[in-house]
Order: sequence, then structure tokens, then C-alpha cells
Amino acid sequence: MCVVAGIPEMITDFKEVSWYSTPVLYYDTTFCLSDFYVSTLLYRNDTVEGTPVMPLLRLVHKHRTMESHELLLKWLLKLTGLSTAVFVVDREAAITRSIATVIPNSKVVYCWNHILGDVRMSMHRCYTGLFR
Repeated sequence: MCVVAGIPEMITDFKEVSWYSTPVLYYDTTFCLSDFYVSTLLYRNDTVEGTPVMPLLRLVHKHRTMESHELLLKWLLKLTGLSTAVFVVDREAAITRSIATVIPNSKVVYCWNHILGDVRMSMHRCYTGLFR
């Protein structure tokens, strides 16, 4: 089971913002709600002072699969007509593969915070007690 949700005004705003430049989108499975996951798609609004990051769509899904993420991306295409974007992701394989499949002209870059967190976790496993 999957549910895609968004606010129509945010979708309209995103379409206006993406008209001027290639949009930067942030996509991450943020947390688990009981038996479901919530993935959030955010965009950077370059037309507003301070370039805030705004919510665009949310995906509530049972499994972290490529098919689940593809559903959100297909709705993104249907609602916005997007043809390319820069996606900032956390290296979750299902997300990166679904972007490459649904929006192949897009670029995927990895989130610096997630990379640093992975390095810290790896270092901690190798050298227990080093980061206490």
C-alpha cells in the first residue's frame, strides 16, 4: 500500500520555481510510523529571500522498494511536467534506481550529512570508543 500526498498550492509554487531554473529536490525516507515509512520530497525555492526548502510531496509506504518510490516520482511528473532535476538523496538504492528509471535526465547527488554520518558510524564500528 502507498499513499502520495501534496498540497496543490505547493505544487503550483514548485511549477513556477522550476520554470526559471533546474529545480533542486531533496528526497529521503525520514522515519517509520508504526508499520509504515514516510518519504518526503522537498524543493528549494530560489525565488524567495533566504531560499527556503519547502515540502512538495510525501509518500506513505509499507516497504522501502523501488516500486514505492517510482509511484511518487510518476505522480511528480504527472502533477508538474518535470523533465529534469537535481536530486539530493541519502544513497538508498531503491531511491537512486527509481530516479534513474522514471526521470533519467536528472542528476543524483548524495547528501553530505548522510555521508558524514555513515563515515562516523563506520569509524565507530572500527574503533569502538573513539567518538564518545
